[in-house]
Amino acid sequence: MNVDAAINWIDRLLVLETGKHLNDLQIFIIRQVLLGRKYVEIAADYHCTEGHVKDIAAAMWQLLSQLLGERVTKTNLKSILQRHATPGLSQPTKIANYQFIGREVAIDRLDELIGQGQRTIAILGEGGVGKTTLAQQYLKTCGCDLILELSMAKETARITPAEIIVEEWLRQDLQIEPGREFGVSLLRLKRQLNTRKIGILIDNLEPALDRDGRIVASQYGYLELLRVLTDRQLSGITLITSRDRLCEADLNLTHYRLSGLDVNTWQTYFNYRQINTTIEMILPLHQAYGGNAKAMEIIAGNICADLDGDLALYLATNQDTQLVETGLKQSIVNQFDRLETLDFDAYKLLCRAGCYRYQDLDRVDLDALLCLLWDIESSQRYQVVNSLRNRSLIEFNRGQYWLHPAIRAESIERLKNTDDWTRSHQAAANYWTNSVTRIANIATAITALEAYYHYIEIDDLFQAARVLLQPRDNQWGQFLPLASNLYRMGLIQPVLTAITQIVPSLPPDRITAELYNILGDLYWIVGRVHEAIETQRYAIDYTTKILATIDPLDRSHDTHCLNILNIDSILSTGLYYLDLWELAKAKDLFDRVIKIASNTNRDRWAQKAIVCLALVESYLNNIEAARQLLAEIEPQIIQQKWTGSSAYFLQMVGQTYGNLGNYDRANTIYQQTLTFCQTGNYLQTQGRTLNGLAQLYRSQGNLELAKTTHLQSIEILDRVGAKCDLAEAYYQAGLTSQQAGNLELSQFYCDLHANKLFTEIAAPQQLAKIKTIVYGYPNLHREI
Repeated sequence: MNVDAAINWIDRLLVLETGKHLNDLQIFIIRQVLLGRKYVEIAADYHCTEGHVKDIAAAMWQLLSQLLGERVTKTNLKSILQRHATPGLSQPTKIANYQFIGREVAIDRLDELIGQGQRTIAILGEGGVGKTTLAQQYLKTCGCDLILELSMAKETARITPAEIIVEEWLRQDLQIEPGREFGVSLLRLKRQLNTRKIGILIDNLEPALDRDGRIVASQYGYLELLRVLTDRQLSGITLITSRDRLCEADLNLTHYRLSGLDVNTWQTYFNYRQINTTIEMILPLHQAYGGNAKAMEIIAGNICADLDGDLALYLATNQDTQLVETGLKQSIVNQFDRLETLDFDAYKLLCRAGCYRYQDLDRVDLDALLCLLWDIESSQRYQVVNSLRNRSLIEFNRGQYWLHPAIRAESIERLKNTDDWTRSHQAAANYWTNSVTRIANIATAITALEAYYHYIEIDDLFQAARVLLQPRDNQWGQFLPLASNLYRMGLIQPVLTAITQIVPSLPPDRITAELYNILGDLYWIVGRVHEAIETQRYAIDYTTKILATIDPLDRSHDTHCLNILNIDSILSTGLYYLDLWELAKAKDLFDRVIKIASNTNRDRWAQKAIVCLALVESYLNNIEAARQLLAEIEPQIIQQKWTGSSAYFLQMVGQTYGNLGNYDRANTIYQQTLTFCQTGNYLQTQGRTLNGLAQLYRSQGNLELAKTTHLQSIEILDRVGAKCDLAEAYYQAGLTSQQAGNLELSQFYCDLHANKLFTEIAAPQQLAKIKTIVYGYPNLHREI
């Protein structure tokens, strides 16, 4: 046999089946094995330990066994290659999937239901019967453009809210900006489902159902989502798996109950696992477990791993218990008990692996399992993982691992009763935290957030808070806390949920104040301005009381951070009042920031507050005061190297110049701001800047350009869901339409949009402004 040709054939097979090539050590092992060399000799030539070579080889033989459908070992590799590869080692073809067999009838039935116009099907059945596997395989082969999967938590209290799921689907999978409100996000999702054939799998729905089969009150968002998904006019397909029937009368779906595999399928699978059997031998097992697919895998894995494929020996040693084992749960319990006796290290790992959620990240890599083996020698850890794989107690595909929900439930139940419960979650949290050094995209942000959930499980709220506040560089070169990075990437709901879950139980210290400060900005962004103000009051109160206990001459880093946090919270509150058009309150707060910042040598914060104050004075028609304030900071505006994070305040400078009639200077500032926004992904500030430019064009009489720019601003602000800014953008568009003589369009912008949004925000001063400017003085067009 040509060794190079054999290696190339195996490599092509792996690429075809797994998408990965052989690595250098795997190639070296195959070459030397085909040349008849021993592991100890291979290790010496490759300059590594014999144990490492054996581990890599064992994993490779197991993978080839799965792909080729028969057992592959060091001793039979050559003969198997000769049998599978035609003369000349032709291109390999895709191997039959023995993890998914015997479901022809089920597939035909799903095809029939889809052909009848059903778009949502709930697949019902006991745990381990194969509901998830059937749903996944069906969606892969039904011609969908995209498949979205949602794995429900095992416990109702741990279910990820539907708002977060839809937000991540839109942003991460569909590249669509979610709305700040769930209803808006659902409309955007539905538009995608109307235009694309998207497959959706909601797996293990039963934790979200009450005893009557209805969505539990705490997860009402899922009912709203299902109302969208069950629309028969959609192009795609939604499959739901559940042990319990879904009994929501207004959902347009059908149910299909999945039964166990037939005995012939069990025999085929056992033969694939190199277990010699007959129908007569396997029939008692098949009947005892009702054809359960997961039980079939576990039993076959046990026979292969512990009894060298001898079914007769298994039947002889289990004859007293086998016929009374009814259902998957007892089978799993027995496998855990057996594993505890035969391989205690593997048993510990199986229990500890239950600590992972398998939700937002439904699979983990090898290192995530290895970190749970803190009490095992490093050289032995892979062997422990391999023991679980050999027994089919852990799922595996393309380097990723996960637990079947029924197995995870048993793992959690056992883990909670040991001292390993806390340490497992701590180890997992450390793994997630250390695995992300830079927030490069949404996936890394979600990965870093996983650590938070582990600390919540063990009620370590202090560490959970530290996870949210741990700073990292992001893709725009900013060094921000994880919570800020998450909402910078548009993941508003996960951060809101995470912070509000813990802050009421935290002490009034700096960490809690930082969380309240971030939470205030989150509330502000989504239009809950009054809650934002109340939240920042907590941050101001906490930091003020702590600073009162510190020596005013203290120049430590902690004191510096407390002062900055205090000033930032006061400044933020002023911005919130500005959006409510409560100008007097905003002015008082900006004056307060200037005073505090000046007394503590924090010039940058004083400059920001002066910018804000100048804008307020221009709104109040205090022209000279506004000009003096701008003159005070003009040198800093020219000399300072503005960055994206300062763009928000720079556009306020442009707005002030525009209000003062200095249109050229305003335009220059706005254009500079847009450049910063585009390089730093500051969409909200970009939308505000475009709104300011539109006002500028209106003031200069260029109404057509103003109209176009208004629409650009509205599109961006609507996309990011910045409610206050969107309301203002609609109001300004109404003024432009009024000036153009289109009173009907002006009324459309002001009545149907601006008024509606400001009413939802509870901004009576803004409503009064619109009433006065638009309706009280129809010929007044000065920017307000």
